Amino acid sequence: MRMNRLGKGKRRTLFCVLGLMLITAIPLWAEDAPSKSAMVEDAAAGDIETGEKVYRKRCIFCHGDEGGGDGVASERLMPKPRDFTMGLYKYRTTPSGLLPTDDDLFRVISKGLPGTGMPAWEKTLSEQERHSVIKFIKTFSKKFERQKGPLQTMTVGPEIASSPDSIEKGKALFKEMECFKCHGVSGRGNGPSALELTDDKGDPIRPRNLTKNWLFRGGGEARDIYMRFNTGLNGTPMPSFADSLDNEKSWHLANYVRSLSPAEKPPLNVVIKTRRVAGEIPVDPDDPAWRSDEFNQFPMVGQVIRHERNFMPTLTDVRVSALYNEREIALRVLWDDPTASKAGEGLLGPTFEDALAIQFPAKTYEGLTKPYFLMGDDKHPVQLWTWKSGTFLESNARGIDKEDLQTSQGLKGSVKYDDGQYRLVMKRMLKTEDAESDLQFEVGKFIPIAFHAWDGDNGETLTKRAISHWYFLLMEPEIPKQVYIYPPLVFVGVLGLMFLLQRKLRRTKPSEKS
Repeated sequence: MRMNRLGKGKRRTLFCVLGLMLITAIPLWAEDAPSKSAMVEDAAAGDIETGEKVYRKRCIFCHGDEGGGDGVASERLMPKPRDFTMGLYKYRTTPSGLLPTDDDLFRVISKGLPGTGMPAWEKTLSEQERHSVIKFIKTFSKKFERQKGPLQTMTVGPEIASSPDSIEKGKALFKEMECFKCHGVSGRGNGPSALELTDDKGDPIRPRNLTKNWLFRGGGEARDIYMRFNTGLNGTPMPSFADSLDNEKSWHLANYVRSLSPAEKPPLNVVIKTRRVAGEIPVDPDDPAWRSDEFNQFPMVGQVIRHERNFMPTLTDVRVSALYNEREIALRVLWDDPTASKAGEGLLGPTFEDALAIQFPAKTYEGLTKPYFLMGDDKHPVQLWTWKSGTFLESNARGIDKEDLQTSQGLKGSVKYDDGQYRLVMKRMLKTEDAESDLQFEVGKFIPIAFHAWDGDNGETLTKRAISHWYFLLMEPEIPKQVYIYPPLVFVGVLGLMFLLQRKLRRTKPSEKS
């Protein structure tokens, strides 16, 4: 009430005085506050109480109440979550059998482990929270209590740059040290022992596909690979080769493994640009008409929407290219699969046949409208081109459990498998007589396309599969020959005119002087 009776100027003065008192009081309150450097030290140190809160909120679902790697989500994950009670950690800078440093743990928590259930937490948890949860995690194993003094760490020796000579020497070492028995001759994780491997708890574990370094969990560059050879992966069949490799051999082997992946991760192109070709489109996936450097790579994920779900897919992506002529369109699809699966009983349980399906809308819609990506619905059906059991089938679907085969088959193709990779070609006429059930391909139109794939040795069948999102296929219009003829003619014509103009100017100069 009294405040309202004060004039506007007096109220402003009073607020200024109160503000000044507040500002001058801050140093008194802050006398006991930690300095900025002390706060950074506290963040690096962390505290167990905060760590336990973070663990109960973020980590318990996979790693379990007591850190045993037996959380409610663990059954759905491969590889299994880390069992902290064992004190065995894969991605370290310490020698084989030793505990990781705090920096090792901080790196894994911050960056995550690609291709596993372990996400990157650096944008979700503060630095202090990450250091705190490390302190809490270490309480699960007595090994950390018994560790006295700083841990020994491995060092990466002077670099030997990658070169054809270094890569060739590394390739010889790869064979000599029998790395191919797990990783395969070409490094696709398809060695003869690939399906027999287990970790120290007896859980199945897959060898790394060395042709995709962006999925390497300890880092994908040669320096990171060098470290993995020398530290090994505790608790797994991957040993340390520190006693067998000196610095030179470590670099040669690292350079070779790095050379198995492309220089950069293939970009995600949303549109498959389809080239027009003259003459017959080859069905052979190894025909030179299919350019090896011309493909689009699309990621695959497990189908987890409808029962039975696929929480642990082994197929990570497909690589796709396409060609068309005046009558037909064809797609070439490549994907890595450790085995050519057959129906029966495998090492990991029931097995089924491998399969792949290419999905289109049953008809195109105005704009960029697409059917539901999981095999459409009643209002927006899809068409599927499927390779399975050595045959090529066309079908229409109005949902994942509403698929009908077509009676007249215009689809044909071929497939090859070797060294851990499938290469498949499927082709069909651009136009068909059944415009109601068959997609009619049109030049210059964006056509939605998606993919489904099954790894039979991983127990994948029916709804249990890997899937992609919708992307687009574009049949590029043929460039008219005039485009190549007219520009040179115009260029020559302009040069001719300039030459004539220059001659005329030279002739007129003497008359101007006179």
